[in-house]
Amino acid sequence: MGKSALRLDTRRALKDGTYPVQIKVGYGTNLYLSTGIYLAPSDWNAKLQVCIGPGSRKINNILGMLLLSINNRIVELMERGVFTTLTKDQLRQMLTNLKLNAPTVDVPSLGDYFTKVIELKTGSTRTSYDQTRRRLSEYCGDLDKVKLSDVNYTFLEGWQKQMSGYKRNTVSRRMKDLKAVIRYAYESGVEVNPAYLKIDSSAEDDTPLRSLPVETMRQLMDMDLTGKKAMYRDAFILSFMLIGINPADLKKLTKDSMVNGRIQYKRSKTGKNYTIKVEPEAQAIIDRYPGKNLLLNYAEDYKCFEQNCNNFLSSVKDGLTLYWARYSWANYAVDLDIPKDTISESLGHRHGAHITGIYIRYSTDKIDAANRAVIDYVLQKK
Repeated sequence: MGKSALRLDTRRALKDGTYPVQIKVGYGTNLYLSTGIYLAPSDWNAKLQVCIGPGSRKINNILGMLLLSINNRIVELMERGVFTTLTKDQLRQMLTNLKLNAPTVDVPSLGDYFTKVIELKTGSTRTSYDQTRRRLSEYCGDLDKVKLSDVNYTFLEGWQKQMSGYKRNTVSRRMKDLKAVIRYAYESGVEVNPAYLKIDSSAEDDTPLRSLPVETMRQLMDMDLTGKKAMYRDAFILSFMLIGINPADLKKLTKDSMVNGRIQYKRSKTGKNYTIKVEPEAQAIIDRYPGKNLLLNYAEDYKCFEQNCNNFLSSVKDGLTLYWARYSWANYAVDLDIPKDTISESLGHRHGAHITGIYIRYSTDKIDAANRAVIDYVLQKK
């Protein structure tokens, strides 16, 4: 491995007896670039890598400038951290077309990145991305033939117009999915058209209020229940005390999920790792339903359990389900004037600037304190 160098390729002569002068790209690439100059062996000094024939000064100046530009380009690609990620064809293109900021050959398509993103999703989120891909294919055809750089403002605006017959929130969902795929590609180092940042993907604020009034939450906690009704109530309260843990994640917790008084798990919906301190009140509920391998044993098939649990909860308040635990926790935190960033981080949402979030690990102490404050608020503890 070494720097690039000039060479006369004497493998095959042209009809006039000359051979092409090439740039041998170093750093283990095995790549040879044409200079457009052809010389006879007698006009080339292989040791010095220079022309010694007629017009040598002009030829050597041209070759020197070409070699310098190639070496400068290589340094640039290395500094950007992309040199080793390029395929051979991509590197050739980047070294021969110095105006390019990113290669256009061997570049994954929009369809490729939809596939990558969908493979990272589960449940209803995965279904949403699948639906978005199908709807987008109806608009522009085979996504495997669409380059990410081709998704410009006209492309996006045209798709929005095609969906004009859908509800606003449906259009918003489709546009958000597409923007997420493009953003994923961009963060992977692929050249994309920045027009996606200008598209409005906001939705109507028609999300139903799912926060349980705190007085009702207290009444639910104080109910004198036995048997399965007590179990259903406890499942809701436990979800609430674990900062609104998703029922799908609650059912998968094992004995190994509890480490040093904290529950550690990866959220099914987002794949994000969580760590939640188990407060004494939550631990008391866990201790009432010990499982053999799972952390909790509800003695029912989970789908049946969730349905029966929601049926019981709706008898307490119309429409009440397990998912209300998460919304309730968030609203009580707002009532307590807990900072928005702390609430967002507790729930696993992004807060602040994306780049800042890469370098700053949010304090678990703030999240633990917020959860304790919310629990004390409901239990009316000072």
